[in-house]
Amino acid sequence: MGVNKLRTLSYGGGLLVGLTALWATISYGGSPLRFVGGFALAVVAAGLPAGLAHSKATALSYYRRYADEDAGFSEEQGAVYVSGSSVDDAFEALESVYASLEGDGTYDRIERDAFDEGPGLTVTYSGFHNCFVRVTDGGQMVVTGASKKTGTVADAVASACSLSFDRTRDNPFEGVEPVRGAPRVFLGVIVFAILLVGVGALAGGAYPSDAYNPAERTALMTIDASGDVNPGVSPTDTQLRKASFLVGVVDEEATEIRWEGNSSAEIAGHGRQAIAVSSDARDLLAAVREGLATPEQVERANRLAAELREAEQSVATALAERADSQALSGDVAALRRLGERLRADATPEDGAVGDAVTGEATTGDANASPAWATPAVGVSRAAITASAA
Repeated sequence: MGVNKLRTLSYGGGLLVGLTALWATISYGGSPLRFVGGFALAVVAAGLPAGLAHSKATALSYYRRYADEDAGFSEEQGAVYVSGSSVDDAFEALESVYASLEGDGTYDRIERDAFDEGPGLTVTYSGFHNCFVRVTDGGQMVVTGASKKTGTVADAVASACSLSFDRTRDNPFEGVEPVRGAPRVFLGVIVFAILLVGVGALAGGAYPSDAYNPAERTALMTIDASGDVNPGVSPTDTQLRKASFLVGVVDEEATEIRWEGNSSAEIAGHGRQAIAVSSDARDLLAAVREGLATPEQVERANRLAAELREAEQSVATALAERADSQALSGDVAALRRLGERLRADATPEDGAVGDAVTGEATTGDANASPAWATPAVGVSRAAITASAA
């Protein structure tokens, strides 16, 4: 993963999750502490690559500053000489050094050069060796090179500018280097994982009900967010989209019940989740009935109500099948009670959402305000959020 890609992932992803946290705080109301964890993870993801790079640079700087000058160091590996005092005029100091080295006659070539840090000198000797003379923003003269001749050049610069030089491992012109190589790829994976956990934390704050798993919570929050940011999606459309998703969740519970092991407690848990989710779906359809719905939305609500009844019947049937199994352990009677509850809920009058909505509903709903600004949607979100209670 390239540097730019990692930076885009950390900064862009962190910004997106952070903005989502702010949106969730406004949209879902209640205590903002529910979303602090997600926001904190967004900050961590955004700052982790830069923080590690700066930490590495700081540690290396301290090592170079306090390590034994002669331990593991040679001129051929690179030498850095920094003046103990500063010069008032960098250009004038460089010209003095240029004149001094040019008149020395021991160097192959002295060139005025332009570096990223500003003007400087390039000193060539022994045919191919180079030494560089530069000035920091603070006025310190810096001589760098990769041979024993570097110290000789530093002595010449010191003489020309009346300065004293100290050899150091800490090059003032070495900036913070980003994480590279395999660690960079690993860091990218970590940042991505942090972002996913951050999104999951926000979704958990938005929909804390135990009836939903992290993926379902995230899907519900995504539906809310898309409804809020898209002016072409009305609050009623958002309610219907969530109801449709929840109908699918209820129907999936039937499959989970059939695949579950022989623990009646685990199977009963799926039944209770189906009851909770179907209740949330029914609340959403009731909100559609009580709000402003177009004829098309009424028709869709009718279809969803029928699908919800079918899903509840499917879960009830799955519970009955498992209850009749001889291999189960635990309270089998609880499965029958849950199945009876679902069959009782799956009655035509509970699903008659669309029948109660007449064609008198107004049109133009697609241009309504964002969902978080609409009381009807706020009520439905609060109902789902509190469903666990």
